[in-house]
Amino acid sequence: MAVQLCLVGAVVFWWGGYAFSHLFSLTFPELLPPWNTTLGRLNASNEGTIANAFSAATLAGVSLLAVGAAVASARRATGWLGIGGWVVIALTTAALTFEELAEFKKVGPVSVVGHAERLGIPWPVLVSPLVVAYVVVIGIFIRRGLSSTNVRAPLLLGIICWVFALFHEAIDPLLFAGRARPIEFVLEETLEYSGTLLVGASATLALRGCDQLGGGLFGDHWRRMLMGAAAAVTILVALAVVFVFRPPLIEALAPYTRAGAFAVSLQRHEALVQEFRMPAVPVQSLRLLLSNCNTGGRAAPVAVRVTTVDAPDRVLSQGSVEIPAGDCPRWRDVALLPPLTATEGLPLALQVASEIDPGAEIGVGATKGNQYPDGRLWINGELAWADQNLEFVAYGPREPTSGKLLGIRHLVTSDWRWLLLVADVAVALTLIALVPSLLVASAYEWTSKASRSLFSR
Repeated sequence: MAVQLCLVGAVVFWWGGYAFSHLFSLTFPELLPPWNTTLGRLNASNEGTIANAFSAATLAGVSLLAVGAAVASARRATGWLGIGGWVVIALTTAALTFEELAEFKKVGPVSVVGHAERLGIPWPVLVSPLVVAYVVVIGIFIRRGLSSTNVRAPLLLGIICWVFALFHEAIDPLLFAGRARPIEFVLEETLEYSGTLLVGASATLALRGCDQLGGGLFGDHWRRMLMGAAAAVTILVALAVVFVFRPPLIEALAPYTRAGAFAVSLQRHEALVQEFRMPAVPVQSLRLLLSNCNTGGRAAPVAVRVTTVDAPDRVLSQGSVEIPAGDCPRWRDVALLPPLTATEGLPLALQVASEIDPGAEIGVGATKGNQYPDGRLWINGELAWADQNLEFVAYGPREPTSGKLLGIRHLVTSDWRWLLLVADVAVALTLIALVPSLLVASAYEWTSKASRSLFSR
């Protein structure tokens, strides 16, 4: 009973406290801001947080379970393959435990990123041969070293979650930078944790040497659970796209590595102007990287105006946002009123200015690399270098309108990476929805069988 309660508790904490809260914040940031203090403590991507420590503790517990499974396999004389497989699992989870801890994150002996940086190569290139070898070894162990289907099934699914999480992290710079960066952390961390719980469930069954979960993969109803998870994800994602998603119409963002990113400092009565061309869909909001690092001053009002290049005094749309004192670089959404509508391709000018206190300054994110070649950047009336642009995103409407559908169609057809991103997120969300259903259903079935066995005596 204690094992089942721990399993259900882990599912409730992670999927309720971590995954759901962050996905809810991404969907409704006005109700639960992403920088909320409680939400920050539940961010598994941040070192030293509650979720990070919980993940490390779970990995450590699974490592001990794998050691126990190896000892149990030795006592049952299952052969060197069965013993060695659990030893490999124990070493893997122990290494991941150290990697999860803050003090080992960057400089630890198991830090793949640290070794890759020292060798001067991308970390996916360094780790790919190790991953292939690891998958082959574990595949042999699952196929030939485990006799029980009920032990094999959760271990196989757990390894799939781990490998997919690693693949997810490896393609992050290709797909998520400047697109769905916040959701990437939630998907990756939850996939890793899903794999950890599944491997732990497999090790527990191997340690006990029993078939408590019925036949097949977590019982006889896993196919229906898989179809239900896929259907639920499809419906929820469709609703989110129709009613919540804002299609980005213009993306001028620094690369994932932030290479070439810099900040333009604006003082009182100074301004930054970015030229751009009107997209095919009305623009309802802009996202800018703004900062007000002066801790001793007051909040800095930042005004945004959109005019035509030919008539800079004619304001087509405008908005504003206040940056609190001591608030260092953070992405801010600025709603445009009225929504920006103009002839497609018309040259426009985006003005960013602030009436900050005399002597103070605000920072506005910019980037090199010609991230938006359709417009020039002016800083305090002076033309910047040709490859420099304001770092910004222009968003279309959130409401389900014909303009939004046009923006989504243009977005998906403009870059094949969006289609790959959609497929990647769909698979990740389906696994994330399936795993807790399987674990809770298995714990319930396990408890029911134990109760029937107890009362039958």
